[in-house]
Amino acid sequence: ASTQASKTQASSTEIEIMQTQSQTQSGFTSPSSSIRPSAGTKRPLMTTTKDGKQLSEKKLRRLEKNRLSARECRRRKREATEDMLRQINVLEGENLRLRLQLQIGEEAEESLKKEQEKVTDDIDTLLKSGASESEIFSTIEDFKEKFADYGRDRRSSIEFHLQNVERLLMPTQTTSVAMRALHGGTPLVPALVSPAQPKLDPTNPNLEPKALFRYLVNYLQVTPQQSSALKDSRSVAKELDASLDKSLQVLKELRKRLTQIGVDLESQFNEVRSILTPTQAAKFLVWVSNQPACMQMLNELWSRDNEKTTAGE
Repeated sequence: ASTQASKTQASSTEIEIMQTQSQTQSGFTSPSSSIRPSAGTKRPLMTTTKDGKQLSEKKLRRLEKNRLSARECRRRKREATEDMLRQINVLEGENLRLRLQLQIGEEAEESLKKEQEKVTDDIDTLLKSGASESEIFSTIEDFKEKFADYGRDRRSSIEFHLQNVERLLMPTQTTSVAMRALHGGTPLVPALVSPAQPKLDPTNPNLEPKALFRYLVNYLQVTPQQSSALKDSRSVAKELDASLDKSLQVLKELRKRLTQIGVDLESQFNEVRSILTPTQAAKFLVWVSNQPACMQMLNELWSRDNEKTTAGE
């Protein structure tokens, strides 16, 4: 009888250990263990059974191995989730960039206008259906990101066009090489066309303008008269350089001002929205959409005031 009781007790202990292992691997905990240790604390390893008996070394090692496996599994899941979120952000950015490329011209503007009208109609439908404040707030947030002056799409569109302007301002490779060579223009002397002249790499960005000019003079077999005329073009190259620098500075200042305007607008409208309820803000959006004559009058007033400000400057 004593032997049978021992076997029964051992069997019960093994079942409890197997349940503990299963719970550890699956992440499931029973209601009795719903109170968990705070984040960052290590849960103590169970070394005894419920009836107070010491677990064997083999079973302790198995429990520790299971716990480490569960921790590693959670880490891999967390890294996979973070990686997926990064991929989503990249794809959303690429999608927005492609959409911005299409939003050029009157047809694109008309399409954007129709999309804004549809979203406004959806907001109006929410108001009439008695939707909750949280649902209306979420819809307004989407509207803001897509159509507001300080929203995500508007900021991305501004940056997209500014980058295109900057790209178009920069000289092409041919122009860059020509201007750099003209900066180094010197009177032609026989030594410049001497066969013994060492070869240079014209693609080297650190190549001095004078060396580049001499290289091209030799490569193109420029005559003394041509060399003299090219030397006179150095002033034009310098003027172009100065004009480019000034244009890039203006573009930099424009980017800075537009960024600050967006920040100021967002701050101001957030303050207004903190006063109004989501329903009130939604009613305002719908009202503006239904007042095209009023909006046209405001646009004319804005244009007139802007002209006066520009004339005063």
